[in-house]
Order: sequence, then structure tokens, then C-alpha cells
Amino acid sequence: MSSALRFVWDNVIGLFFEDGQLAIGIVLALVVTWVLATLSSEIHPLAGWLLLAFLIVLLMLNLARTAHRAKRRVA
Repeated sequence: MSSALRFVWDNVIGLFFEDGQLAIGIVLALVVTWVLATLSSEIHPLAGWLLLAFLIVLLMLNLARTAHRAKRRVA
């Protein structure tokens, strides 16, 4: 029973930190996009696409890191 509880605890803590890092990345992407759109009138029309690109990159990095950690745990 102890190993099952340890497994659950590790997964819950892992999700908390991974989601926390993703949330911080999302906030930073919003801030960077807002600052760029505010400072430059040329980027303003493209701000939505820029934000989408930032969020896709964040999602892919998070998925790659999660897959790497899962592969390391299995091996």
C-alpha cells in the first residue's frame, strides 16, 4: 500500500509543478505579446498570431518534457 500511495503522491506533485510551470509560461506569453503589441503598431495586427505561436511552442515543450519524464520513469 505504501508504494501505491507514493506513486499517487509523486504524480499529484508532478502535475502541480508541471501545470504551474505551464501557467507561468502562459502568463509570460500574454505579457510579452501585450508589450510587443503596445510598443509597436506594426505588430499590433499580428498579436493574436504571435500569442498563438507562443502558446503552441509552450504546449509542445511541455508535452516533450512530460514524455521525457515518463520515458525515464518507465526505463
